[in-house]
Amino acid sequence: MFYRRNHEQPATPQPQAQSEQTLQLDVLDDFDDITEESSAAPVNTFSQPPAEEPPTAIMAAPQVDAAPPADLPEPIPFVAAQPSASDLAPRPRPAESVIGPDDFFDGNYRSERGVRIQGNARGSIESRQYIYVEEGAQVEATLAAEDITIAGSFNGTIECRGRLEVAGSGVVQGRVQTARLVVHDGGVVDGELHMQREEQAINAG
Repeated sequence: MFYRRNHEQPATPQPQAQSEQTLQLDVLDDFDDITEESSAAPVNTFSQPPAEEPPTAIMAAPQVDAAPPADLPEPIPFVAAQPSASDLAPRPRPAESVIGPDDFFDGNYRSERGVRIQGNARGSIESRQYIYVEEGAQVEATLAAEDITIAGSFNGTIECRGRLEVAGSGVVQGRVQTARLVVHDGGVVDGELHMQREEQAINAG
């Protein structure tokens, strides 16, 4: 900073002016120091720690009572059904006439019920329902019935108004007259066979 000297005033500078000059210089020096310090050490605003975030509120889960409400009915225990004595009892067979395995029949026999032959039979056997010759039985006779099944050995004459069935162990020899015939694998039919309609067989019977 420049100052102009006044010739009317004494050459010796006044102490007040010197003090003012000094004061002004000091002010300038201080200003320079502040400017240097501010330029030398810039303030880093990014180095400041971030502001703490407010804590997040955590809601606790509601407590669930594991015990059932008192007003619920008690569970019904499962009990397996036990079979009764009637269920375990053997089913009765329909009423039928039986010629046992140790029996021997020779003659004429007529029955309103079914006839089961397990032993030996000769003569003539007639039934309003069925005749069943079991495996191992020996029959030499004339058989007449609605349905006839041969699982044993037969020799004679068969008059069947309905269905004649020859099992795999059955052997039929002689004269056969029937409306329907079923022969299983292994069964034998050897003789004279006459097939007729079921209506004709019923009328003939």
